[in-house]
Amino acid sequence: MKNILILIISLLTSLTIAIALYLNEFTVLSQGRMAWLHKDREVSSRLLSIPILLYHNIDGKGPFSIDVGSLREHFQLIKDRGIRVIPLRELVQRLERPAPYEDAVIVITFDDGYGSMYTKLLPLAREFGYPVTLFVYCDIISMKSSRNLTWDRLRRMNRQGIDIQAHSISHPDLTEISKKDDPASRKRLYEEIYLCKKMLELYLDRKIDFYAFPFGRYDLSIVDMTMNAGYRRAFSTDYGSNIITRDNFCLRRHHIKSNYSLHYIEHLIR
Repeated sequence: MKNILILIISLLTSLTIAIALYLNEFTVLSQGRMAWLHKDREVSSRLLSIPILLYHNIDGKGPFSIDVGSLREHFQLIKDRGIRVIPLRELVQRLERPAPYEDAVIVITFDDGYGSMYTKLLPLAREFGYPVTLFVYCDIISMKSSRNLTWDRLRRMNRQGIDIQAHSISHPDLTEISKKDDPASRKRLYEEIYLCKKMLELYLDRKIDFYAFPFGRYDLSIVDMTMNAGYRRAFSTDYGSNIITRDNFCLRRHHIKSNYSLHYIEHLIR
């Protein structure tokens, strides 16, 4: 009987440790989602909760491409509701020294590096006076396709105030590479995360501080490598806004799809 009790206690202890480790990992990977669900005392005011919008192509094909007319409506809605668009860098600085905003703010980002970023996004961003961050993966710039940005146009956008940041070399699913955990896979991750940073810094002649995970997917080893590469923050497609009283490394973004109504966009930004 004594042996059975010892076995039961041992199993319960192991289970408790496993659950604790799992919850800790889940909290890290979801940037505090577990804490957000259970910390009822924490103020969840809109002045502390900052949404980041994520767009992709403009006037292209597929569910993640939005027509320029709809994008204009989104930008106008933000203006009409009195929401201030702030640079991504400003949000990160606020996370490092937490304090509520006096007004509602939002961040706008785009991923990949389509040619429409230069022909359609840049004029619209300048018209509204909105700071925008563009996460690019290097291969799309090097493809020399009329559908994609060129290095020359990317440099022009950088000079005209578009914040260019890193989105890998070839846009793979990093978690699939990470699962293999062999020397070749670790080398590939190094290239996709670290060399992407160095390549953009070389072409743009300035420091790159932020990284957007391809497909928004990541795990703890990818997060560690991103931090060790010298990035200040990384960005996912995890749903939700960012609470500025939590200095999280991985930040969430609302992934905007072409079939989202203006009413739903208003729900995201208010």
